[in-house]
Amino acid sequence: MDIIRMDERHLEAAYELTQRLKWPHRREDWRQALALGEGVAAVDNGKLLGTTLFWRWGDYATLGLVIVADEARGKGLGKQLMQTALAELAGHQLRLHATEMGKGLYEKFGFVATGCVAQHQSRELTPGERIAPLASQRLRLARHEELEELSALESRAHGLRRPELIASLYDSAERFLVLEECGEVAGFAALRRFGHGFAIGPIVCRDLPQAQVLVSELLSGLEGEFVRIDTDSESGLGDWLTTLGMVQVDAPVTMYKGAAWQPQGIRAFGLMSQAMA
Repeated sequence: MDIIRMDERHLEAAYELTQRLKWPHRREDWRQALALGEGVAAVDNGKLLGTTLFWRWGDYATLGLVIVADEARGKGLGKQLMQTALAELAGHQLRLHATEMGKGLYEKFGFVATGCVAQHQSRELTPGERIAPLASQRLRLARHEELEELSALESRAHGLRRPELIASLYDSAERFLVLEECGEVAGFAALRRFGHGFAIGPIVCRDLPQAQVLVSELLSGLEGEFVRIDTDSESGLGDWLTTLGMVQVDAPVTMYKGAAWQPQGIRAFGLMSQAMA
């Protein structure tokens, strides 16, 4: 068994691993995740048996897509993958979202649970009442020249500094909306293809009403589509999503190794993804 650097040669086998687990990731989702980050892979005689991806976002890093094939479980492979990834990330504050099965492993590495994420989805979105912007607000498409400003705004929400991700979203998202309040940028949200249909995230703004305005606009026109939003269970957004028929289907645990970030007047109401956070 070899633990090696993951690269594009492993993407098809990694996609097949998630298919066997019934995870929703498309080939394109894997390709984007690896392009924005790095990964390690467990390979036995050329066969991919496990993966761990990680992303460096300034002082913080996130880990995800920690997978071990069924036939290789119980042999310490997940532990080897995590040890290799953590050695690469020495000096970073770390964050991940754990399944109930993986939580015990991460605790052994010093990760501490701080909350959970509510995964909401609708397999066929039903029409809902749109929440219009206030008179002081305006919704518009993001502009290329303000991407650095949007990245700085997002960093205030969770400490992750990731201009590369914001630029990738600008290039690939179906819609990338900015919310202005009294003429100033107050938040943003992106709608993108992911998994079985569409995902909305990140959702970054000051308060729940602003988040509802952004999400309401992005949901418009998606009636009948599969839509997913991952939100912190304490944000309040999940209760509203439930009223729209977007039921909660999972609740992975948010875990930190190191200091957890305290929001600086801005909050992340929706994740880019559970892996990248």
